[in-house]
Amino acid sequence: MVDGHDVFRELGYLQQALSQNRKPLGFMISAGCPLSIRVNLKDEVGEDGETWTRSDPLIQDIAGLTREIGDNIIAKKDKNSIVWDKVIASFKEDGVENPNIEGILSFVRGLRGVAGKGEVRGLTCTELEGLELRICEIISEEVDRELPDANSPYHNLAIWVRSIPRESPVHLFTTNYDLLAEQALEEEGAPYFDGFIGSRKAFFDLAAVEDEKLMPSRWTRLWKMHGSINWRLEDNGSVTRGLQSEKNKNYLIYPSHLKYDESRKMPFLAMMDRFKDFILQQSSILFMSGYSFGDEHINNLLLEALRSNPTAMVYGLLHGNMMDETGKPDIKYQKARELALKTPNLALFSSDVGIISRREKPWIAHDEGQGSLPVGMVKEPKTKTSDFCECKIGDFLVFTDMLKNISGPRNSDVE
Repeated sequence: MVDGHDVFRELGYLQQALSQNRKPLGFMISAGCPLSIRVNLKDEVGEDGETWTRSDPLIQDIAGLTREIGDNIIAKKDKNSIVWDKVIASFKEDGVENPNIEGILSFVRGLRGVAGKGEVRGLTCTELEGLELRICEIISEEVDRELPDANSPYHNLAIWVRSIPRESPVHLFTTNYDLLAEQALEEEGAPYFDGFIGSRKAFFDLAAVEDEKLMPSRWTRLWKMHGSINWRLEDNGSVTRGLQSEKNKNYLIYPSHLKYDESRKMPFLAMMDRFKDFILQQSSILFMSGYSFGDEHINNLLLEALRSNPTAMVYGLLHGNMMDETGKPDIKYQKARELALKTPNLALFSSDVGIISRREKPWIAHDEGQGSLPVGMVKEPKTKTSDFCECKIGDFLVFTDMLKNISGPRNSDVE
């Protein structure tokens, strides 16, 4: 008999966890999630005469966003393009060939903080400030998108959130700068608290964040761990959330983990505290989708909290395979794999392999079949001679199909 994790049994456990209303439940929505929403669909004919559908992701992941920003800045051939080239050259001097935009932005802000009236690495404070502003402007332009319709994965999540009374509020953590979660929650009438109070120019209220347990459990908690395109640093030092303004382009997007002034670092530290505090709750369960475990700060908080609270459970839902074509661990999930193999209460679900209770095994499907799981969640073996199958839960679209399976269709779907 082939040794492996029973995919139907393990997915059944996930569905059971999502179906109850007593334990604290949380979700991490990361850069891979908007990739599941495809736009600009167009049928194209290949050289072999076969027709296929081309589409674009609603929002690029970090790698795609990095390419877009680099291409945009370089194409302008202005001062910012010269500064960009110098920054990228500095990374290469330090042995980093392909930095992502969050690392670049953190690096630029770090240099700006020590440049003063002089230069650092051949760059002045004014030059670095100009590049930082341009990077944030392009990020805002690239991620300022709306969900195309009300049948999106985000809407399925919002409907599930408000579908039943809960003893503990649902916590939504996101590293994304976009407003997709806010759009879905608002369109589905799911109230939420994100740390800001007010309407015209909502201000960040640290005391309310720290006392969020006093708020109604039906209010979802939305914590934007890397900031948002509608966060601003005002001239008086306060942090606000509201409509974009041409007058104020002090975007609070992605925190450098270097030293910040107090007003700038306050929201980010508070969000990270919410993340750690949630995992430290008794019997908490966190589902992480679209996250590749590439943020060391988040990884360290996660590992520390899981070690401190053995009753907590975290499920990392990974898109694609954990192993490469040669059967060796793929480098893109190397850190995730390392963490799961030494952390009993961190489980990973990739397409080809699961790591559960520190045991790494391929997926197998027993005869009892799919049961109450949504169709398409498991891809059966192509041949009768193979015992292995694929688990598709790492796709945010498929994962939220499970939520839809639990909460039922929205009213308009059955009319």
